[in-house]
Amino acid sequence: MSFRLIAMTLQQIFITNLKKTRKDLGISQMTLSRMCDTTANYIGQIEMGRRIPSFEKIEKIAAALEIPSHHLFRYEIGEDKMEKKPNAKEYLRKMPAKVKNEIVSHLMKTINKDISASFDSQNY
Repeated sequence: MSFRLIAMTLQQIFITNLKKTRKDLGISQMTLSRMCDTTANYIGQIEMGRRIPSFEKIEKIAAALEIPSHHLFRYEIGEDKMEKKPNAKEYLRKMPAKVKNEIVSHLMKTINKDISASFDSQNY
């Protein structure tokens, strides 16, 4: 098993997370700039790595995106990209009801079969 470590600077991690979060929320640079009381040009310069925001500005950006500021600095090694992996609860919540019902039905049949087999006189 081999692991590849993708070296990213803290600034690159911040920029990647900022862009991804902003785009995932459907917020334009202009809208984000208004929410942070700054200009779209400033947000664009941050996202291009030409400007480094102050801690105060990072906190304003995070508040506007409605996330904790430390989330902008998360670094998770995935398949050559930063990606938050959904946990089981999120995965199940997004699963279509029909698929959930099929899984539950299959599990119940298997459990009932195992219970019946455990009471079978041949197994004692």
